[in-house]
Amino acid sequence: MIERVDFCCKYYSDFTTIELFLNDYIVRKVGCFMNERIVVVVPVYNLESFLSRCIDSLLAQTYEDYEIILIDDGSNDGSEILCDQYVQKYPEKIQCIHKPNGGLSSARNAGIDVANGKYIIFPDPDDWVDRNYLQQLMDLQMQYSPDLVCIGYNIEFDNTCIPTNLGQKRCIMSKQEAQKALFFPPYISGFAWNKLYQLDIIRMHKLRFLDDVGITEDLDFAFRYLQYCEKVVFSPEERLYHYYQRQGAATNSRFSYKKIESIKTYKKIIAVAEDKEIIQASEEEICNTAINLVCDYQESHLKNEKIWNEIHQYLGQYLKSYCTSQRYGFGRKVQAILAYYMPKFYVFFKKQSNKKV
Repeated sequence: MIERVDFCCKYYSDFTTIELFLNDYIVRKVGCFMNERIVVVVPVYNLESFLSRCIDSLLAQTYEDYEIILIDDGSNDGSEILCDQYVQKYPEKIQCIHKPNGGLSSARNAGIDVANGKYIIFPDPDDWVDRNYLQQLMDLQMQYSPDLVCIGYNIEFDNTCIPTNLGQKRCIMSKQEAQKALFFPPYISGFAWNKLYQLDIIRMHKLRFLDDVGITEDLDFAFRYLQYCEKVVFSPEERLYHYYQRQGAATNSRFSYKKIESIKTYKKIIAVAEDKEIIQASEEEICNTAINLVCDYQESHLKNEKIWNEIHQYLGQYLKSYCTSQRYGFGRKVQAILAYYMPKFYVFFKKQSNKKV
């Protein structure tokens, strides 16, 4: 490489021309990271005790061309103050937007609206990342030029860590393969924090995170984004994101109507999907969600006939599909039948099973 540059320099008569040549050479051969800014959008709502760990891990990145946008979604626990303190300390790297509480989707959309870069990613405020999180995402982007980059992650508990996608290797997928991988191996997952999205695609197709899809807003967004992709790269062995499972998190909490709204995502996928296995998997997920909701509702002691009928109807509508599933075992299928025909006995059975564990 050095010999070639030296050889070429002999044909240039002045320093300015040589400088232009070298710059062009770097752009073409090294991929040049100029104008390759990553916008990191962190939605924040009342997580003051976890927030510093998240932001500090983002500030420690080896990749340089990135900006952190903290979206304070109406916090009142001190998170809003902490956000401002970080902005004051790192004004060249962090900005903060304070807005009334509107939910996770609203916060992420606010980040999309002000993002000034080429790529965007959405870490959660109670998680953390490795130092080469952004660098590895960008390396994969430069190497393969995909429309979407996905990486692996670790599931973190207070006393243990569970790595995901063990034994799986890097792969390149088409749109259809990637959409299928939201449900089947290699399991790219629907999460927004292990995917490097392109802002041009998001804005060209007016993609937004939706408010009426419960706790599956990430999956809904990913599936719709993939509709406009030709190539996706997934590197599961790059487990650079740490997904913390805390008590009381939205995905772990008891009954809420948002969990029923999550079913809308799967119904939309069923309506547009061409792959029969994706349709089958979506039907199974509706039934699986309804099974869990039976327990949540019964234990909540709510007396709302409309809500109960809605849950029961979803369970019955997709029970046959669930019982023919290749993804769920015999025991879970028995639970599905019990939940539909004998819901109170099913809840009692679950409680006794949990006591034994």
